[in-house]
Amino acid sequence: MDNSESDFTDFTIGIIGLGLMGGSYAKALNHVGVQHIIGIDKNLQTVEQALAENLIEMGDICGNNALKKADLLIFCLSASDMIEFIRKYQKNFKPDVILTDIAGIKGNTIHIIQQLLCDEMDFIPGHPMAGKEGSGLSQSDASVFQGANYILIPQEKNKTENIRLIARIAKEIGCGHVICVTAEEHDRMIAYTSSLPHVVATALVNSNSMDARTKYFVAGSFRDGTRVADINALLWTQLFMANRQNLLEEINRFKNSLEDFTELLVNSDKDKMMEYLEKAAVRRRELTSGKHTG
Repeated sequence: MDNSESDFTDFTIGIIGLGLMGGSYAKALNHVGVQHIIGIDKNLQTVEQALAENLIEMGDICGNNALKKADLLIFCLSASDMIEFIRKYQKNFKPDVILTDIAGIKGNTIHIIQQLLCDEMDFIPGHPMAGKEGSGLSQSDASVFQGANYILIPQEKNKTENIRLIARIAKEIGCGHVICVTAEEHDRMIAYTSSLPHVVATALVNSNSMDARTKYFVAGSFRDGTRVADINALLWTQLFMANRQNLLEEINRFKNSLEDFTELLVNSDKDKMMEYLEKAAVRRRELTSGKHTG
């Protein structure tokens, strides 16, 4: 029986990085019955907390010993930290270990990692479109995966059964859809659907219009629009810079859209403003319904 059909709850799964997403993985995998979870984090207190909460069976602050048991490694680190970890500890991986990640931008990361791994090790890049504001293990929540989309970026050398395995795990922990794209497609789309909304949210709260009285005038739209401004600055700076050209293109497109609206307002063009708003409403409904009319 190949990996895609075997009972992955019998696997020993290693989670590298026990922050918000690593902790959420640990909780979700526990919920679906995975018995053997290894947690590795550079912060000893985080490892001890995960052990105390029974999120992991074994923990470590490095990859010297625990890694030798892992059938599957899930990297919940930034791309640069993941590369450094693999460079340092890959000699301790199982010869046929399966690896996957959650890095928000792929860039040349995939090529670098493939060059570091032995032939039988199989790295299948991934990106769960899941998360929440805040950071750290204390903010982790298995429910972040419920209904989320899960992106896979299969490579030519990946084993089909291992791709299916990662897809199956994604579905089991609650993800609604699993789709496969190239690294270039992934990074281009993420610039629009993930990075740009974070830019807009931070720009809103950094506006000179924000003052001590603002909180008394905030309702649902401002709360929803600025939720992701409670941001992990270090992580998102890395993500923005790693996808700089794609993000600049999306910012320019967004500027053009704002300029279109500005022109309607300047010209008091009620009819065209109605068209502009109705077009947005239709597109938003199509987005949530899953239908697209062109």
